[in-house]
Amino acid sequence: MAFANTDSIVANDVNNMLRGLHKNNANSVHTGDTNETNLSTFAMTGGTMGATGALHIIAAGNTTGTTDTKTVKIYFASSLLNTVSIAGGSANDWAFDAWIFNTATGAQRVFTRAYEGTATLESIDEGNTAEDTTASVTIKVTGQLGGTTDTITQSTFNIFIVQIT
Repeated sequence: MAFANTDSIVANDVNNMLRGLHKNNANSVHTGDTNETNLSTFAMTGGTMGATGALHIIAAGNTTGTTDTKTVKIYFASSLLNTVSIAGGSANDWAFDAWIFNTATGAQRVFTRAYEGTATLESIDEGNTAEDTTASVTIKVTGQLGGTTDTITQSTFNIFIVQIT
């Protein structure tokens, strides 16, 4: 279904539709210290997902420098979803592809893929979280350097929502 710029939609029009929730395609750079640092965050308003909604999160970037291990993590509220570790001695691309499905407003099934390198699948993780999506939830990607001369850059952090009825 396509909408012109001047069209309006009603709630029933967006049920079961994938749509953008948040977009950040600006570079976010972390360098100079070894603290775990937010690369990008999004505060999702409580109730946005509904009791049976889903989120699709795509985040990607690269690292430079070869001093020490560089670690990138993706979180849904307080739940760590997955981690990419890029070994010392290498600089590489990284990416996350995550799906979060509400099975109730305080229970989720989660599936994430983490990539390191141009096409190397580092890990797949499937599990459960118990975050209250009736309250605001912060979704974030962090980076942590093993040495102060390396750099982690995030170039994409996009979140899509499906409100399933």
